[in-house]
Amino acid sequence: MPNNKKEMMAMEDRLEDILSRGIELYMDGQPASPSRIAERFVREDAVYMPDFVIDEEGILTQVRYDKIKEG
Repeated sequence: MPNNKKEMMAMEDRLEDILSRGIELYMDGQPASPSRIAERFVREDAVYMPDFVIDEEGILTQVRYDKIKEG
């Protein structure tokens, strides 16, 4: 299995676990599935930064992946 495929599957598994705990996932400001995020994160020639959003009680509620713009 190619390394990118293994990396994508591992990331998708981690994101599925996050989602199963009721934490919302977003990519570029839109709700996104673990598979969509993992595929774009691994295959695109771009850098995505995760932003971890917590509520007022310090509970993680969202993970947002946003493309980092160069320049």
